[in-house]
Amino acid sequence: MSKYENEFSNFPSQKIIKHNFKNIDDSIADTINEINDLRVQGKYNEAADIIRNNQNILSHYIVDATTFRTWEEEIYNTQTFAKQVQQSIYFDESEPECLEGDVWLAD
Repeated sequence: MSKYENEFSNFPSQKIIKHNFKNIDDSIADTINEINDLRVQGKYNEAADIIRNNQNILSHYIVDATTFRTWEEEIYNTQTFAKQVQQSIYFDESEPECLEGDVWLAD
């Protein structure tokens, strides 16, 4: 049985998360400009506070570490799933390691 990572991803038991990111518009531009200005000034804690306080709104506009970790985990889980469900057809008499669902053709 394959081991899946499930800290950020529930694939394959659930669909991969669709994030639906938005382009920055006038409704959020001031907040994002303020965050960027604070970062340029080296005031990272203040910028982080603004991000934390506006996380529900900003999550639609900014990709953060959690999003990257989710993508990484979902790619890993997809690779694991694809490797596990791959069906192979064997013609040989010797039995290699195989997965349930593989097909054997007899001579």
